Amino acid sequence: MQDNKTLFSMINNVLHTDAFYFATSYDLTHTLQRLANTSPEFQDLNLLERADPRFVWNGHLLRDFITQPELHQFVFPVIHGFITIEASSVNGKVFEWTIISRRSCFRAGARYYVRGIDSEGYAANFVETEQIVQYGGLKASFVQTRGSIPVFWSQRPNLKYKPKPQISKMANHLDGFQRHFDSQAVLYGRQVVLNLINQKGSEKPLEVIFDKMVTSLGNGMIKYIAFDFHKECSRMRWHRLQILLDMVTEMQDEFGSSGRRNISEQLHGLSRPD
Repeated sequence: MQDNKTLFSMINNVLHTDAFYFATSYDLTHTLQRLANTSPEFQDLNLLERADPRFVWNGHLLRDFITQPELHQFVFPVIHGFITIEASSVNGKVFEWTIISRRSCFRAGARYYVRGIDSEGYAANFVETEQIVQYGGLKASFVQTRGSIPVFWSQRPNLKYKPKPQISKMANHLDGFQRHFDSQAVLYGRQVVLNLINQKGSEKPLEVIFDKMVTSLGNGMIKYIAFDFHKECSRMRWHRLQILLDMVTEMQDEFGSSGRRNISEQLHGLSRPD
């Protein structure tokens, strides 16, 4: 009884912690785009069997259940991130607007302590964000991902306000970088990589190596765009974001008119919170 009390207390603690979500009848671990491209056999699997392991935060707890198919119907994947569902209206047209952000459980950690990628190509604090618009019987899904700059680097805290990034001199950056984007290409298709960090000062070496890696990779599926957010939009000049929008508009239009269901925009930015 004491063990049960302890376990129930642990479960309640997780379920009452902000940013953890589960659903009993909807697959929160996959985007609508991905589900639309799966087979009927995949659709017939229960939520545990078909869950994307990147976003299953209770995967370790469920490891014993996975080996017992008769119990699968009683367990549900838990994601970490953010979900909101709102009724919206534009020009009198009412539609449902949903945002689902899924944080990867691979290479997750606190800001500054966990940066870059690991040997498998997983980027620190990777998040997949899906915007779903539902109007009548139609649904549209736009997917955007973000993560730490995918090379081997660190930024360990010290007494300075902003520790200087340290890029590894020994690691095979191109190997890890390729692993990362090979996975991204399989999962999301073409990539528009937006880098928002400073292009001068202590962050400049990160922008330089990011650009170098994309060039060295020579993958036509990846388009790299560097935009010095702090320089361009300093002193509250938010209107200058139009510069960035103009840079990606043509590619966004191509994605929207291509007829493909898998529309993806890859965003990596040190200036974004990890």
